[in-house]
Amino acid sequence: MTDAILSILRSQFDVTGRDAGEFSNIRARGMKFDIRVYDAAGAGSLCIMNMRAMFGLMKMETAVFSPVSIDGPIFSCDLISAFCTDTLFLELYDTTLSHPRFDGLEDVKIKYSHLPAHDVGTHWYDDIRLPVSVFKKAQKKKAEFELMAGEFASAYFDELKCCNPCEEAVKRELNEQYVNGLLENGGPAVDQFRKMLGDKKCERFLKTVMFACGHKDNMEE
Repeated sequence: MTDAILSILRSQFDVTGRDAGEFSNIRARGMKFDIRVYDAAGAGSLCIMNMRAMFGLMKMETAVFSPVSIDGPIFSCDLISAFCTDTLFLELYDTTLSHPRFDGLEDVKIKYSHLPAHDVGTHWYDDIRLPVSVFKKAQKKKAEFELMAGEFASAYFDELKCCNPCEEAVKRELNEQYVNGLLENGGPAVDQFRKMLGDKKCERFLKTVMFACGHKDNMEE
């Protein structure tokens, strides 16, 4: 799934790889993360993570796109497969100045409405998660979930290209406000990375690699 999303990004933007440094490979608590980062010229940053645990019985693919020079929402996609059960998270977070709705993604959501929905409960960030976000969970549906994720990502990048350009420093600050909320209030992924990396290293990972808030040189070691 992550390679498909990268291919979609490459088809729409000029993309170059960026070294994830110390976070390229994370090994902790029985989990192995392989992490890659890509910059899309005139748009933002894509972080890709592939995780394996339980001797390969649990796998997770994650793609996070954080706009930095265009006023679009953060896109986060997770596909988790464990013990014949597949779970898909497709989320958009409004870290923008103009608050675009990205209603074009509703067509993808409707197309795959036959797939079982997943109740993720309530969270502090619900107010900034766009209504087009979708959650699915079912047994042995990985192939269909991959198709949905690819179409959702393609529709997202199509709409992203229609967003207004914005000042990069301002956009990175908006992304950072969201990350600070995660660090303060917690979240499933953030809580796990905090356990693996510790507070300071977790913050550095989220801000310099996953959500494109800034660069390592600006972060306290």
